[in-house]
Amino acid sequence: MKVDFLKIKDIYEKEVRKNTKNKKKVYQFDRFKMMNLTKIYDVLSEDRYCHMRYHIFLIRSPKYRIVMSLNLYEKVINHYLTRWVLMPKLEKYLDIRNVATRKNMGRDYGIRLVKKYIEYYKKREFCYVLKLDISKYFYRIDHEVLKSMLKEKLTEEEYRLFCMIIDSTDEDSVNSRIEQLVNHELRVVKKRKQELLEVPLYEKGKGLPIGNMSSQFLSIFYLHALDHKIVHDYHIKHYVKYMDDMILFSDSKEKLKEVKEKIEKELEEKYLLKLNQKKTIIVNIKQGFNFCGYRFRVIDGKTVITVCKDTKERVKKRVKEVRYLYDTGQISFQSAFSSINTYYNGFQYGSKKKMRRIVDRYFFRIHR
Repeated sequence: MKVDFLKIKDIYEKEVRKNTKNKKKVYQFDRFKMMNLTKIYDVLSEDRYCHMRYHIFLIRSPKYRIVMSLNLYEKVINHYLTRWVLMPKLEKYLDIRNVATRKNMGRDYGIRLVKKYIEYYKKREFCYVLKLDISKYFYRIDHEVLKSMLKEKLTEEEYRLFCMIIDSTDEDSVNSRIEQLVNHELRVVKKRKQELLEVPLYEKGKGLPIGNMSSQFLSIFYLHALDHKIVHDYHIKHYVKYMDDMILFSDSKEKLKEVKEKIEKELEEKYLLKLNQKKTIIVNIKQGFNFCGYRFRVIDGKTVITVCKDTKERVKKRVKEVRYLYDTGQISFQSAFSSINTYYNGFQYGSKKKMRRIVDRYFFRIHR
């Protein structure tokens, strides 16, 4: 495989190094930076790459989730392969309404699209929204189905590399570590035990490792054909997808019911996935719906966007944690402020003042 050393160096310095919180690991890598980068170049160019084991840990907020982290050496390789192999070859197959993790798109772009479609439909007599959610999406992506999509689009060498990354969840050590983490957490927590018991294990031949850049891109590519089918075959032009959350707009409730049945059948037969029936709903635009942490409604002809209650509670909890870490001397004021600055300035729509009040009250201790 043709490999560019300067791109490897660029990936490390501008992406991996910048976004790695553990500065001790960064320091250790930087001590022999050129030697490490040269080793990565040699391993890729000589087709000698073998996937190593993950560092698996449990995060608690906003809900219990398993994260599978790579060491810096592996992370540089994963970013390089995703950025300079997967994206150039597969990006062209993605619909513009598929917004997650893509350059110049992302969450804010998705919210702007939703706003645009609401403005279009609220002038009509009726507007309905079909909100679809796929159950345990990352854990249920089928390896063979995904590999069959990649085979014709990648070279033999590239295909072998990504098969290795995709199949890495099949190692027995992965589920063994997840069970160990869950059992330990069950012994030390008093609340949320049911949520812990629902943390899934990886079935053989299923799932992508949560935390990899390659997994993020492959997860939005997995349903690319369904996106095109929704728009061109089912004639739903006003459609937004963020990872496994899909929002479809129409002025006909019956049409959305029909489309839902078709999508459900397609997911089960072709992609071996199931809808989460509890989170899959059809609502009138006046009732409102949640998407990307915001609630959208039309009240008296006006589009009203507010931050979801769950999002507010999550922000409040995180701000309290950061304040505690600062008070006990575990982090500096600069680190603490960097952590909560996103909450202070990051909410572009609805309830912006309320979010700032949360930061003022629980971090700066200003009571308004």
